[in-house]
Amino acid sequence: MHVYRFRVLLEDIEEFYRDIEIKASSTFEEFHKVIKESVGLEGMELASFFICDGKWNRKKEITLVDMSEDDDDDEEGANSPLVMKQCKLAESIDDPHQKLVYVYDFLNFYEFNIELQKIIPTDPKVRYPRCVRKSGMMPKPGSYISRGGISDDFEEEVVYEDASSSRLKDDDDTMGLYTINDVEGGFGEDSPEAFDDETYR
Repeated sequence: MHVYRFRVLLEDIEEFYRDIEIKASSTFEEFHKVIKESVGLEGMELASFFICDGKWNRKKEITLVDMSEDDDDDEEGANSPLVMKQCKLAESIDDPHQKLVYVYDFLNFYEFNIELQKIIPTDPKVRYPRCVRKSGMMPKPGSYISRGGISDDFEEEVVYEDASSSRLKDDDDTMGLYTINDVEGGFGEDSPEAFDDETYR
């Protein structure tokens, strides 16, 4: 079992990012939830992932909810959209630098660019998925967004740090694996509060 480490960027805001680790066997719905919680999105708005090629061209959509109408002429659902809870990450990751676009709330329209950074071994002491590093604050709906424009809201935070070191391990020897033993407050498949709204407050 392996873990994907993705970097999540908010379009047009250079200082904003989230680094998320999630098991390859996880669904896109789980990925949606950890992104939503890590950036502080509230509500139950619609969302979609788009699987992209190396040039960010969108090739396939995976949506949170199937809003299409049933069509009797649609043989075996051939034209039905893919749904997050039914799709596992490993089924759509075919590039070591796989690119995805995540769109949340089609009215206020938050668009995130996501790129696979590393594939690392699963640490049995860690609960996945989890946000391991974050920087920047989400702008409020309707607020002005300019490139590089979050000024005083910018603050880098290492969420998980090696217990024996004051710096984050991220080199070839460790394969970027964070070896913290106590993952208090992290998302975890064994935790009933894995995606609780209070996690990042």
